[in-house]
Amino acid sequence: MDASQYEGKGKWKGVIQGWVVFLIIYGITRIPNVQQAMLDFANSMKGVAWLSSGVNFIIHGLWIIAILLVIGTLIKWKEKQPFMELQIYEDGIGFVTMFGKLERVEHNKVYFHYGKYQKSIFIDCAVLGISAHNIPWEYFSQADVLHKNLERYANWDMHKYQKN
Repeated sequence: MDASQYEGKGKWKGVIQGWVVFLIIYGITRIPNVQQAMLDFANSMKGVAWLSSGVNFIIHGLWIIAILLVIGTLIKWKEKQPFMELQIYEDGIGFVTMFGKLERVEHNKVYFHYGKYQKSIFIDCAVLGISAHNIPWEYFSQADVLHKNLERYANWDMHKYQKN
């Protein structure tokens, strides 16, 4: 079943939310009056050491969080759909890669499980390095046929999943 339309649209939701929250906090903490109010509050609570260090981190060290966000964003950006087509056989599963190469593995080397409300599917195959999460059924051509064949042949039992 062709899955070439799947681009992982949902994967960017968390990245965007993280950046929005960070940029709002960063922008607010760059305002001199806000910085002064934070420092005054920390000074008024002299007995609480973690508060003073936390305020200093927010004012002077928030760039460390930005570095972590950049790393996370790059990791998400590098995550690509590892296959264009999924083929079901009686003795295994075939993945057609982006370069048109067919990679076949036994059923117990691939683990399938449902996403939220069974409206999507998760596919893991450690042998081929495939980890495709939350793919909506409608991204596959002939999703109903794929679903029936997967229910019949595929490995839905984590205990039978062989990662090597």
